[in-house]
Amino acid sequence: MKRNALIESVVVVLLTAILTLGAYFMIGPQITIIVPVAIFAGIIFAFRRSSISLVCFGYPLTFGLVSAYIGCAEIDDYTGTLAFAISIIIGLVGVGLIAAGLWKALPDRTTKKSNGTAQQGSGGQADNRAELK
Repeated sequence: MKRNALIESVVVVLLTAILTLGAYFMIGPQITIIVPVAIFAGIIFAFRRSSISLVCFGYPLTFGLVSAYIGCAEIDDYTGTLAFAISIIIGLVGVGLIAAGLWKALPDRTTKKSNGTAQQGSGGQADNRAELK
């Protein structure tokens, strides 16, 4: 695995975890504001053909994990119910959308040449010396 791919993977995992943990902020009445804003932003980004729309659509779905956690804490034998399974699946779909959106949104290591085409570069000095010649 290339070093850039490893760094990109770590960044995606960390940002996905942070956004997933941020689903706890939706507990309470603020969910009525957060979810419509996220969906509206997702629609705007979708029209702009941005992969950030996946993040916006996935964020409200991560509340399924919060719902499953609350159910486990308050209801005995909740883990064996269909409601628990559905909550987990909805939450994991949200996490998957966030991860996919972040993976596509992170910039790749392209360098512009003088003729306007992008060239894949590793960011090393050997690539820079070859471009200067």
